Amino acid sequence: MNQEMMFRIRVIDSCLRKSSYQWTRETLAAACNDQAWEHLDLDRNYTVLTVSRDLKRMKAEPPAGFGAPIEWDAKHKTYRYADASYVLDQLPLYQEDIHLLEEALGLIQSAPYFELDKGLSTLADRIAERLKLKRAPAELPAVVFSHSQQVKGQQWVSGLYEAVIKRQCIALQYQPFEEPATRQVVSPYILREYNRRWFLIGYSHKYQKIRTFALDRIQHAEQYLLQQFYLQPGFHPKRYFDPVIGVSIPEGRQLEEVRIKVAPLRAKYLITKPIHHSQKLLEQTAAYATLSIRVIPNIELERLLLSMGEDAVVQQPSWLRQQIAERLKLAAGQYMEGTQ
Repeated sequence: MNQEMMFRIRVIDSCLRKSSYQWTRETLAAACNDQAWEHLDLDRNYTVLTVSRDLKRMKAEPPAGFGAPIEWDAKHKTYRYADASYVLDQLPLYQEDIHLLEEALGLIQSAPYFELDKGLSTLADRIAERLKLKRAPAELPAVVFSHSQQVKGQQWVSGLYEAVIKRQCIALQYQPFEEPATRQVVSPYILREYNRRWFLIGYSHKYQKIRTFALDRIQHAEQYLLQQFYLQPGFHPKRYFDPVIGVSIPEGRQLEEVRIKVAPLRAKYLITKPIHHSQKLLEQTAAYATLSIRVIPNIELERLLLSMGEDAVVQQPSWLRQQIAERLKLAAGQYMEGTQ
């Protein structure tokens, strides 16, 4: 259903609710033409055939139509609503809709960071009771997310989520590792989960720039009404995280092509599950595969490369290759010390 058809249907609905008028197909078409010119600035010449199709769509049962109780008066050749209390926007819900709501609720309950499941469950109960439908919650979950109830900072997720949705500033008592705690007022933009840790990305009014806050380093968080929410021009979550793996964006670094030579078995995993959306397969032989990604190198990328051990060798950039080599050498040295 295109926008113009929906517009005409709403015009026709508005007309038919004026029961004191006699609405023919001609007068309904004229009303649609007038409203299109007045509200859409469109010079249209809708015909009675167009209106007839719209009336047919309105009378059709959902999901094809709206189930509108339109009556045809053959004597006067007019249309009206048989039920004067009918409202076009009050679309019916069916048992299938309750099932879909149950499925959505099940997914939310599988990720208990957000305290939404109780409210949605109550809403589902009210809808089912109002419509005399039956709820049938699943006995066993169909989807299980990997999470731990013991993750520090998890208690802040629900409150920060609400602040993000409402665009309300928050005051954080925040202490990075090996640094003193500071109090910062933050305009929260988005919550992001990475590697089973939660992070808040927002504008720090103290430092006047976008910063990343690990939730496990938050000591206290509360709503702060004395500061107006600020959205930095041009910020968009996808574009912000697009050039990196993980959540950290090192200052002063630029996009670079990172080439990695990987062992055959590891290559199969990386080809089926790319480490970044920019990943390309440059070469593949029986002995190795060469992959490239275009990213801003950060600590998450380094940890990922180190986790591959002997299966991966950085070919470029040279500084990253050298840095990974030094870390592996240091790790190997510690193992050698442990055997002496």
